[in-house]
Order: sequence, then C-alpha cells, then structure tokens
Amino acid sequence: MIPKLLFVIADGGRARLLTRARTGEFVPLEEMDNAERLDELRDELRTSPLPRVIGQGERRHAVEHGDRVRLAKEAFMARVARRVVEVARRSGMEGVVLAAPRRLVAPLRARLGQDVAVARVVSKDLTKVPDHELGAWLGGLLPASGLANGAR
Repeated sequence: MIPKLLFVIADGGRARLLTRARTGEFVPLEEMDNAERLDELRDELRTSPLPRVIGQGERRHAVEHGDRVRLAKEAFMARVARRVVEVARRSGMEGVVLAAPRRLVAPLRARLGQDVAVARVVSKDLTKVPDHELGAWLGGLLPASGLANGAR
C-alpha cells in the first residue's frame, strides 16, 4: 500500500502543498506566497544606509544589517510548517515529502518537529517546476509501502 503523503515544495518566497492522485499526477491543495514581503524587505535594506562605527584609529567601518532576509525566509518556513501540520492532520496524511533549498530544509524540518513524519527530503528548489513535471523529480523517491525516514 502506498502511503498517503503531503508534498511540500517551498523556498523562501513561495510554497505549494500537493498530494498525489491514484493516477500518479500531483494535485495542488494550496499555495502560500511571501515573495512580495521579501521584495519589500530587500528594497528597504537597499535604501537604508549602513550604520558606521569608529574602529581603531580614525577609521570608520560599516555595521551590517544582519541577515534580515534570511531571517524572513526562516520565519516564512515556520508559517509553512504550521500550515503543513494543519493540512496533514485534517487530510489524514501519513507523512510529508519536503522539497526546498538546502539552507531552508533544516528550519522547515525543525518546525515540523514530531507533529508530522518526514518521509523524504529533496534539497532542491522545485517551486518553479510545473505540477505535471514534478514526477521527474519526486516520482522515484518513494518506497512501495511504508514511510522511509531519510534525506536525499
């Protein structure tokens, strides 16, 4: 028996939650969008000057803003994780398959915690891959039965 899985395709700006039909096609359940917020944040950072501090002697050094964009992406992953848990519970999913860039897989997986079993992880940004082409990336990853806890 093939497990009932929720597929999560995400990056820092977008996320899609999909399931798989008996025919093997990927069926979209919902989409989340954070791209506009990231664009606003990038614009804000470009237009605000970096603060300066005096170093040794009379030299001044720029103080970085910190990686606010990275933090915004991780906050979006937390939002995605909450939604994944809700959808998985409501739909009776046995686990999830995560596809996200390597730097975002860990925050997403950590936010899922023990609430949802992670069947597989694909460390690749597939957000721009159309639903009908996802089978080429995700089709051969799943075991015939049961959940395989592992990363790829």
